[in-house]
Amino acid sequence: MLKDHNLLVYRLFRIGSIILALHDASDVFLEAGKVFKYSNREIGASVCLGLFAISWLLLRLIFFPFWVIKSFSCDFREFLNLSESYPRLCYEYYVINAILLMLLAFHVYWWVLICSVIMRQLKSRGKVVEDIRSDKSFSSFFFPF
Repeated sequence: MLKDHNLLVYRLFRIGSIILALHDASDVFLEAGKVFKYSNREIGASVCLGLFAISWLLLRLIFFPFWVIKSFSCDFREFLNLSESYPRLCYEYYVINAILLMLLAFHVYWWVLICSVIMRQLKSRGKVVEDIRSDKSFSSFFFPF
């Protein structure tokens, strides 16, 4: 039993490291864009926003589902032969798959938000717009006084 658990942890560590690397690669452009925005350099912020959007699309919406989720869902199951030799791992396998698919759903939602920021920037002729998450009417909704 301990051997089965160690095998699963080792395999999940490798997949977790790949997921972490895919996510951290696009965060570099996000942080650089924030630095440019806070220093009032519009061109640098716009370039970083474009690089961030491209890296988000490639890493989180193409590589993540078609490489990481596919390899974990299909190849990992075939490698372990879950139905025969590892009956206890079936539950963990499906839970982890559900978590990965939920993360993909968050990526799609955040992609919609990124596209709305890009569209707002294009409408404002390249000027970096304010954050769409901060709503001025939010405080007046909760505190109307």
